[in-house]
Amino acid sequence: MPTVSLALLSLGMGLPSAVQIIVVPTVVTNVWQALVGDGLQRLIVRFRTLLLATAGGVWIGYAFLFRTSPKTMTALLGAVIVVYSLSGLFNLPLMPRIRREGLASPVVGLTTGVLAGATGNISMPAIAYLQQLNLARNDIIQMLGILFTLGAATLGMTLLGHGSYEAELLLVSTLAVVPGVLGMLAGQRVRGRLSEKTFRRVLMLGLLLVGSHLVWKGLR
Repeated sequence: MPTVSLALLSLGMGLPSAVQIIVVPTVVTNVWQALVGDGLQRLIVRFRTLLLATAGGVWIGYAFLFRTSPKTMTALLGAVIVVYSLSGLFNLPLMPRIRREGLASPVVGLTTGVLAGATGNISMPAIAYLQQLNLARNDIIQMLGILFTLGAATLGMTLLGHGSYEAELLLVSTLAVVPGVLGMLAGQRVRGRLSEKTFRRVLMLGLLLVGSHLVWKGLR
């Protein structure tokens, strides 16, 4: 949800506004995802350095979003989405084989956090990293819920701490929880009726188009 909603919102408004709107629904929907499963404590302990580095990176990346050109950050967001969509379309690994998880986790976490703070996208390169670790499917889903919850909550607190969260957009973000939850429920109902391969291909093609437009929008 964070990647898709951020990409679509950024088409019609400035990136800083889009980031503020997605914070609350991202936290709420991913708390749900983080709590489903039996690996919460185990995953937090295993990936504690990744999580801590992500939170720290968000504070660093924030300066690039609100204290530099939003258009540049829009282009960066588009580029990240384009790379992600191409990797999904062509099954290209974005991360080399992980040999030393203890060293890789904080580096990946810091990079993910900086990109999250700069663009609002809390997914890369953490998703590629977790996929390379050959985690069980349920563990990946739960871990992403933990990561997205932490990243979005840290981003929201960063905005509040620097006085950058506009009151009207905070209200909109809170109200956006309703369609976000309804969308998750609807997605769960139709998931079993769709071909996973077809859905993934359509989603990645859509993200490729949106990401390319964001790059063009940010550079023109």
